[in-house]
Amino acid sequence: TVEIENIQIHFPFKPYDVQTKYMSSVIQALNKKEHALLESPTGTGKTLCLLCCTLAWQQQHKGKLKQQLHNPSQQMMTQQSQQTVLSQMTQSIENGQGASAAATNPQTNKVPTIIYASRTHSQLSQVVRELRNTRYRPKHAILGSRDHMCIHPKVNPTIAKAKGSVNANDIKSSSDVNHGCNKLNKE
Repeated sequence: TVEIENIQIHFPFKPYDVQTKYMSSVIQALNKKEHALLESPTGTGKTLCLLCCTLAWQQQHKGKLKQQLHNPSQQMMTQQSQQTVLSQMTQSIENGQGASAAATNPQTNKVPTIIYASRTHSQLSQVVRELRNTRYRPKHAILGSRDHMCIHPKVNPTIAKAKGSVNANDIKSSSDVNHGCNKLNKE
């Protein structure tokens, strides 16, 4: 466990300096609710760093929300801040500025959702492998394209060829797979 930006991060081993700096940058962006464009050379543990620090940050926010629910004075402050934001939004609308001008930082009582997107399925597989190396066990779902996820032999050429299907040679491209899925849905 390492502390970065006042957050306890469970990391499977002692992080290198480059990893600590990377996680610090991620947490700073999360705290400021900003986008971050971060780069690091291949093999520096970007995936593991990103997973560990964002999940630790999420857990900390979850803990703060639970604390607010059990602390009546915090709840009262949250209600007051919500009323303040609402009155600021109303005033902004009346002044012709729009609601978003006043609602730049409203308080919410939700645990932040983390969405991890990747360009390739192999990268998503790596993320799942790296996640298993951590103490974190978030609920997660993997969404993939029909090319990789559809197992019907009439649609997936790999499955069709493995089963020796006559239709195996009919499927050549992603659009063929999409067409095949749509056709199966209509049947």
